[in-house]
Amino acid sequence: MIFDFSYMQISDEDWKYIILQYLNEWTEIPFTSSEGYDIDEVRFFDGLLGYLLKWAEKIKTQNPEQAVLEFINSWQYQGKLYRVMHTCNFSTNGGEDFRLPEVNYHRMITHWTTDPTFGGLRHKLLTHEKYVILEADTGNHIALDVNKFRQANNCETAFTEKENEIIFPLYQEITTEYHMTIDEFMKIKRESNAKEEQGFSHFA
Repeated sequence: MIFDFSYMQISDEDWKYIILQYLNEWTEIPFTSSEGYDIDEVRFFDGLLGYLLKWAEKIKTQNPEQAVLEFINSWQYQGKLYRVMHTCNFSTNGGEDFRLPEVNYHRMITHWTTDPTFGGLRHKLLTHEKYVILEADTGNHIALDVNKFRQANNCETAFTEKENEIIFPLYQEITTEYHMTIDEFMKIKRESNAKEEQGFSHFA
């Protein structure tokens, strides 16, 4: 059984269907805390999707003989993740104030991508505008690859396919913040990758 609850006799196929419905709704929540982000919505989706991640991590480390590895391997992702947060609109006595948001490290799930260039999201972003850009590494944690899960269950969608969406909690201890434009961030990543490649060639 994917989830083994004493009083919830739900089949594995039904659990997959329920998770897919959650994913369909979750991907409609804005990528940022502006334009309708609601912490209670996050809490609701974290109730199942966040539990799924924590359950998979726990069972693989503490009870691997009970892990449904075929299911977990059909969606798990481990590695680098990126997230961008837009300028927020804050109401003030004199009108409106636009500024970068403070990151709420609530440890619940949020939207991430595996693409440091944010290619699938560039139509939503401005190259000259400053954003809060987050970079994380899952480490021993497990993330949920939305496209991978949909492909495994024959429920792919073209609307979010290019976004490389990953679902993963917001952990402060493994996250680095950058306050800059997308182009500035991409320049930092290119320079960092070039240094790594030079280091590898030195030891080759």
